[in-house]
Amino acid sequence: MNKAQKRTWLCLVISLAGISLGATAVTLIKIMQLDIANTNHHMTIRLLSLPTTIPLILMVILSWRLPTKRYDERDREIERKSMGYGIIGAFVFLGASVLVLGIMSPLGSMKIFFLSSLVYFAFFVSQIVSSVAALLQYGWREKGNE
Repeated sequence: MNKAQKRTWLCLVISLAGISLGATAVTLIKIMQLDIANTNHHMTIRLLSLPTTIPLILMVILSWRLPTKRYDERDREIERKSMGYGIIGAFVFLGASVLVLGIMSPLGSMKIFFLSSLVYFAFFVSQIVSSVAALLQYGWREKGNE
């Protein structure tokens, strides 16, 4: 396993952690019926959103510790293809989630909190899709099925 594969596995694990922490925070905010506009709940919302920043910080550390400059041509080609799949996955996720939130909301309106959460989740969905696509490409290339 080369550095590019290790970076891809780490990115996948961090992204899955980001999705699960974010979903937990959104679920708790929804269950506790916290209103972002209410000044009494600002500290509770900040405490709930603090763990969701940890995966974002880990992604920055990952890009700093394992730079992509030392990859060979094959790794760059795999990363280029997988990033395209990740972008497509993020747009599909955004389209589907806005459609679902629009249908579930009265009069097709939704709170700004949900929109900002969608940006957070779309980033991690794109990282998950691109990581899975890259790992599949590494698996196929190691078996000789180009």
